[in-house]
Amino acid sequence: MNITTATTRHSNVQGSLLRIDKKRPVISRPASDSTKLHGSSSSKSSLAETMTTKRKLTVEHGREKKLRETPPQPKRRTITHSELIIQAARSKYRPYFTAPIESQYDSDDTSSNISRQSKQVHRVTLEYPGEYEHFLLLKPVIKTNAHGKTIDSEVEDKDEYNPMCDLMRTVDFIHDDYLTPAQQKLLGDDSQGIMRNLTKYRNRRHSPGFIQAVTDFNKVIRTLKEKGELKKNAQAMRHPDYDLACHVLYQVYSRTVAHEADALNNYAAFSNNVYGEINSILVKEFISKTGITSSSVFMDLGCGIGNVVLQVAAQTGCEAYGIEIMETPCRYAKRQLKEYASRMRAWLLPTGKIHFRHGDFLDMATNGMYSTLKRADVLLVNNYAFDAATNHALAQLFLDLKEGTRIISLKSFVPKHHKINQRTFHMPESILRVEEYEYFSEAVSWTHSGGKYYLATVDRTRLEPFYKGMYGHS
Repeated sequence: MNITTATTRHSNVQGSLLRIDKKRPVISRPASDSTKLHGSSSSKSSLAETMTTKRKLTVEHGREKKLRETPPQPKRRTITHSELIIQAARSKYRPYFTAPIESQYDSDDTSSNISRQSKQVHRVTLEYPGEYEHFLLLKPVIKTNAHGKTIDSEVEDKDEYNPMCDLMRTVDFIHDDYLTPAQQKLLGDDSQGIMRNLTKYRNRRHSPGFIQAVTDFNKVIRTLKEKGELKKNAQAMRHPDYDLACHVLYQVYSRTVAHEADALNNYAAFSNNVYGEINSILVKEFISKTGITSSSVFMDLGCGIGNVVLQVAAQTGCEAYGIEIMETPCRYAKRQLKEYASRMRAWLLPTGKIHFRHGDFLDMATNGMYSTLKRADVLLVNNYAFDAATNHALAQLFLDLKEGTRIISLKSFVPKHHKINQRTFHMPESILRVEEYEYFSEAVSWTHSGGKYYLATVDRTRLEPFYKGMYGHS
């Protein structure tokens, strides 16, 4: 019975295979030849290769089609974490907290954001409105004495980047600028709650308490982020105030330029390329005096590393341009711009439209900046160290400025006793109406003393009587 059934099944299978042979032009063997089919290595290899090739072509075709439909998006740059710049200069730092923390937490506890690289080096992660950042809880120390000899010191170096100060100031700005009064109560204040714990345990050098306070802070901020509250608050703020803008730009500078700042001193003494910076407090006054808004176009002729351009754009959201002839400062400016864009996203702030050019501002056409110059609302020229020929050439450029453009300079482009008359009305100085202002100490990098700056306005209306008198029309 079983033998008959098996024979019948074999006949049916063989018949089926033969019927398939009639329908398809390929060679097929009956079931009785199956041993030869499986036993033939060449036939097996050929069939496997054919099937593999078909699958490969199908997969590759699908992948190619998908790539055509969805082009790859460029990866968004993230901030340069504080941890990275400290690691690059580790010998300059000592632990801020000296007591070991291993015994305070279980080895598998990750909620405290602790990296146990050593008993003395603690690492925390701080939540930002739009991102997060890793900090090593270290302090910079003085490494050389007055005679230039290397010393082993615990004295804090006030001139080096301090991650603890950065972290604490960041916490304060998030609390003060990004939270409503009701939300601030979740963190407390200087006298109670999480904010109090951060300050208290930092001052006491108590690492477990400080790290737990950072964890508690992150939990509140993360909850508000998930609810969309911080994004809504940032949109209502629109642009950062002066203090927050300065803090963001400090973070940018410390992560991009500070460790190579000595390279900025490589210039010819007493030349037009002498490097000097206008400090943020004076830039704030420039913004106020000229009334720069988000619809303004600002240009910095001789922008150096771009600090002024970035600050003006950060505080106002304007369209801002910088041009710099020296290669090293311009390279740093572009490096700062990349970090600035990432930082502003981390703070959920608009960046403004910013461009830096490497070139000579006296040759605007070559640098593709001439059309920008003609529509500029405010120009800044730090001409404190420029010679008379360079200042005169700049004044010729001002003839192409639109009516009402404001020009900020550290030296006046108009001689003190300049008068408009038949002999002088055609000179570029004659289209400028100049106001003189005083700045105070710490406003510029090249002196601790105060000084003067000048605000000129392009005003051609005063020349109309002279044109009428000479040509009979305006």
